[in-house]
Amino acid sequence: MAFIAPDNLTHKQVVDFIQKAGLANLEKVELFDIFEGASVGEGRKSMAYSLIFRSSERTLTDEEVNKAYEKIRMKLEKGLGVELR
Repeated sequence: MAFIAPDNLTHKQVVDFIQKAGLANLEKVELFDIFEGASVGEGRKSMAYSLIFRSSERTLTDEEVNKAYEKIRMKLEKGLGVELR
């Protein structure tokens, strides 16, 4: 998941927000890229995260994971004001 965010948005704020969203089977949130430069605009940065979903009881379906992914995408847009890429 990648998005453009204000440059004052911290990694901790993003992780806390995602964890509070109450996504079932979300095991791990990992930041793997931050980019600041002219291509994203002044006062903004690009942040990219890997989200790992897992159940200890069964294999998750694509539909379950996609639904959770879309839920967090919408919450990030509305709650943190980021621009999803």
